[in-house]
Amino acid sequence: MEADSIWNSFLPAPTEEDTKTYAGTNGYDGMVESTNQLPSEETLAHSQIEANLPSSCSPSLSLKVTHNKKAYDVIISADKTVRDLKEMLTILSGIPVDKQKIMWSRGPCPDYSTLDALGAKTGSKMMMVGSSNQEVTQIQTKPNEATLKAMDQVKTGDKLGEQNLHRKIIEKGIPSDCMPGILNDREPLPPHPLSGMVNKQGQQVRLTFKLEADQIWISTKERTTKVAIGNIRKVVNEPIVGHEEYHVVGLQTGTTEASIYWFYWVPCQYVDAIREVFASFN
Repeated sequence: MEADSIWNSFLPAPTEEDTKTYAGTNGYDGMVESTNQLPSEETLAHSQIEANLPSSCSPSLSLKVTHNKKAYDVIISADKTVRDLKEMLTILSGIPVDKQKIMWSRGPCPDYSTLDALGAKTGSKMMMVGSSNQEVTQIQTKPNEATLKAMDQVKTGDKLGEQNLHRKIIEKGIPSDCMPGILNDREPLPPHPLSGMVNKQGQQVRLTFKLEADQIWISTKERTTKVAIGNIRKVVNEPIVGHEEYHVVGLQTGTTEASIYWFYWVPCQYVDAIREVFASFN
């Protein structure tokens, strides 16, 4: 019943006429309980919540929220807060509210801002970053895939930093305007572009994630290249030896290494969030 109660709180309140129409039920909560079922575990991979209930003065919004490889199509009143949205996503995903971060094209979404105040519209796309308690425990006790790969490369001597292509860029040192890297930290993508990095030509480069257009913009002083997020086939990354608070990150669009966009001095606290963006579209 507690989950039902939380669920019902996201739905528009009935009007007086609607109350008469549904007379004889156990009140509004009883009506919701009898006509709406919580989504089964089987449907969580791509869930849609629809409330076939009378609308209130506040319009309902249909939002798409992605998390890793799952997509949630959520219908919620525009006057609800981001925290209300998080509580709904907790029911769907099992990820606690305090472990979630909600982002969209305009940056992070504050908990107590209403969706209407944010400017969200029907069709708006948002991204949830977060891990369940079980996943957090596994992360703390077990090296992640990137760490294991880096360890394996150390054994085989095939580290990216030892290859001529990358070594000549890394040996030039940290760019003066590089964003600070924070070791052993994990943060969502910032609301502004990631800047202060360099590409394989040694040019300054910045990354802008345009989630509303499903694009990433790769910008130098000379040009901006717009790449569809769904076209990124693979993401590779590796800590820079001696400066582990920064990574080399590669975004591969084709079938060969020649199609990889390389970025150097990417702050390590954003690497997981970058990988999650592309994982959610593939």
